[in-house]
Amino acid sequence: MREGRPDSQRRFRRESIVYGIGSEEYKIFEMEPIKEASLSIGDKVYIGKDHDLRNQIESVKARVKYNDLTHTAQGISAATFPLGISFVYSYAKKIFGKEFNFDLFKFPAQLDEALKKGLPTVISFSNYSWNFELAYKFASMVKQRNPNIITIFGGPNFPTVTDEMYDFLTQHSNIDFYIELEGELGFTSLIKNLAKYNFDGRKLKENGGTLLNTSYIYEDRLVHSQKDRIKDVNAIPSPYLTGALDKFFDLPLVPMIETTRGCPFSCTFCSDGAVIKNKVSRYDPQRVKEELHYVAKKVKKVDELIITDLNFGMYKQDIETAKVVAEIQKIYKYPTIMAASAGKNMPERIIEVGKIVNGWVLGSAVQSTDPEVLKSIKRSNISSDAYKKVIDFGNSNNNSKTYSEVILGLPGDTKQKHFETIRFGVDSNVNRMSMYQAMLLAGTEMASNADRKKFGLITKFRTIPGCIGIYDILGEKQPVAEIEEIILGSNTLSTDDYLECRVMNLIVETFYNNAMFEEIYPMLRALEVSPMDCLIYIKDHQELYSKKIKEILASFVAETTEDLFTTRDEANKFVLNVDVINKYIGGELGTNELLYHRVLLFNEFDDICNLMFEAVAGTLKQKKLLTNAIENYLLDLKRFIFMRKKDFLTKTDSVTKATFEHDFEAIRKVEYYVDPNSTAVLENPMQFDFFHDHKVMYLVRLRSIYILEP
Repeated sequence: MREGRPDSQRRFRRESIVYGIGSEEYKIFEMEPIKEASLSIGDKVYIGKDHDLRNQIESVKARVKYNDLTHTAQGISAATFPLGISFVYSYAKKIFGKEFNFDLFKFPAQLDEALKKGLPTVISFSNYSWNFELAYKFASMVKQRNPNIITIFGGPNFPTVTDEMYDFLTQHSNIDFYIELEGELGFTSLIKNLAKYNFDGRKLKENGGTLLNTSYIYEDRLVHSQKDRIKDVNAIPSPYLTGALDKFFDLPLVPMIETTRGCPFSCTFCSDGAVIKNKVSRYDPQRVKEELHYVAKKVKKVDELIITDLNFGMYKQDIETAKVVAEIQKIYKYPTIMAASAGKNMPERIIEVGKIVNGWVLGSAVQSTDPEVLKSIKRSNISSDAYKKVIDFGNSNNNSKTYSEVILGLPGDTKQKHFETIRFGVDSNVNRMSMYQAMLLAGTEMASNADRKKFGLITKFRTIPGCIGIYDILGEKQPVAEIEEIILGSNTLSTDDYLECRVMNLIVETFYNNAMFEEIYPMLRALEVSPMDCLIYIKDHQELYSKKIKEILASFVAETTEDLFTTRDEANKFVLNVDVINKYIGGELGTNELLYHRVLLFNEFDDICNLMFEAVAGTLKQKKLLTNAIENYLLDLKRFIFMRKKDFLTKTDSVTKATFEHDFEAIRKVEYYVDPNSTAVLENPMQFDFFHDHKVMYLVRLRSIYILEP
């Protein structure tokens, strides 16, 4: 129907569509007939390049599907807009116009539904560590139905060394072509070349030679091209302003905006550390402004915005972007939270940006403060002083929270170096220490065989939490699990030291993060004692642990070492079992052991509260600072904390009364920064009413719990 829907008063400018099945080989075509065409089911028509012979068909459209899939069996594992592949999608639509039929998908069920209605000519997938197996399973099932369908992958999860590229592509033979670096140029170039051969991938490989930003296997050898980046990112149409991402606003997905592309740093653990990505490209400020207003008008179900720039705040343009964000915050009350990775240098400019935007979660991706570790990962040109200035600003800004990222197990790391890095964050008074295990990601220098050998990296494989499920794909249920490779040791970090560091991570996560004991650490700082000393005291004095805490700690250590496998194949053999996957889906297996055991410890609040105060007293005693005044203050403060926070997640709308010898109302106003030796005891005890209304249940972003005032 050329005019569109028969039940509509509107007239649609839409061409007629005919679907046909190839007679020489099994391919499905989408065709536009000429105006005078008279077609019936079963008719054979000529669709070749000789237009004199085309008496029925005006044009033939290849169907191209773009997919940035996310696991959904345990909720949405990557709850963000599919921004990266939408750039490729938008650029291809600009280049090819109506020549092809393009579709964009994120969820497995929707892609499966579309594939059941008709297989495409070309199907492409974004490849990240958290979705590769899911994408490859779809690609394999599509190939099983029709081997002639072209499968294209692209994304950072791909080796950078040629022999490792060869191994990857031969092990994943259902990938016809792999697009490296930025996908826009490589993908459109590949589609143009495929069209020359009527989308016959074999013929293209036979005659095509090297293809821009593209690797493939031909006659058991790797064909690898020269890489190039797009010269002007503004040549890529905005996927927001063109409406390509409109359908995702109805879903609980966080919008992402890219204002710059590239990174001037060369960190070996990061896929963006490649030299070719060092040049930073910028989008036109007017385009960024229009995108931000467009998103703010459209967003429905989230209050967060992610700016994907790798070093936001480091450049002059970022100041203008910040002003636009502040503008939409004022007009639309969105976003209330802005996530952006702060630049690694230029702290003064970052601070200037931070003064403009409300709700920026200011982070310092410090990873390690040790000079040798930083040199090993090619990060020595990044200043720790810059981090400190940014954190100091964030702490002084009531509209922001601060965090610091630390990675355990980087080349050259030791137990002492890891502890000192944590100390840097704690002594800088960041709100949250985010501690990660080092992972070897394909596409990074650190994952190369050369770096593995150089640093003696000891690794194991495990299932990525949340990235697992059983999915319907073309009528079959398919088990899928994503596997990651983590570093458990090196020629400088023994596995025993690694485990001790992980225990330290749990202690920091429980006793420092989440504001659970926010009343204690300012007091320690007022006494010129590092809170880190207290945390180490907790680690070193396990004789103070209750029976329950000991059990939880033993469980944590066990889960840190269990369900780890020597090879990826071993991990897959274990997990790709329906019964095992169901245990993962149900939460019996595959939890984030750090966060899971933190929750278990929170449930034993009496015990951890007692342990915390014993550690404080012990630390001060070691330093010969424990006085009678401090002991009395700690006893009073312990009761105060206990009343404030006991059962705060389960009991609401009940009131408990208690009296105290210290003026905690005044102490609270100075954020608990007091020296108990000079803090007067009240002549008349002060009564407090303690209660928690429903707001206390609110979990703040970044998995942090901030306790509201009673």
